[in-house]
Amino acid sequence: MFSKTPIELLVKDFSNIYNKCQSAYDLVSSRRFNESLAILTTAEAYAIAEKAYVRCDTFPELQTKEVEEFVNAFDVFYFELKQVLFHTNDDLDSLKNRLKYMSQTYETVNASFNLL
Repeated sequence: MFSKTPIELLVKDFSNIYNKCQSAYDLVSSRRFNESLAILTTAEAYAIAEKAYVRCDTFPELQTKEVEEFVNAFDVFYFELKQVLFHTNDDLDSLKNRLKYMSQTYETVNASFNLL
């Protein structure tokens, strides 16, 4: 039924997660961001991540060090993003660095599966 492999689907999920995180960062780093839109975008990223986690649990070939690093990078970014959203900590420089690291780990995942 599906022509994509679990690896291709996971990389697509990770791409969507990163894109949603980039959008969420852009929203919260603007002067007067729409808090509802930022929360919705963050929730979308988390929902995609949950789907990706289930995919990783289902297919052992996805359980690699590179995939784990991306998941950990997302988890840290997500935690810091929640701190910004709820004004517990507004360290946007740290959040941007977390996003850059997530981008690097995404590229590493692609390279590890020879998809680029």
